[in-house]
Amino acid sequence: MARPKKFHEKRVTTAIRLPEGLHERLHAAADERDVSVNLLVTHAVSEYLERLRPVAEVLETNRVA
Repeated sequence: MARPKKFHEKRVTTAIRLPEGLHERLHAAADERDVSVNLLVTHAVSEYLERLRPVAEVLETNRVA
């Protein structure tokens, strides 16, 4: 499992609570890809936030509907 040698940003630790089944799926997905759970979660959260619609857009859509 390759680890990055340098970080461009300061790293922080965040604890989350997951249902047991999701935790198992997360570890299995990381193992299948030969990456750390941390790397998989970091990339997944980053991609999700990139695709997240701005709140103002969501509120406007709800007002029109």
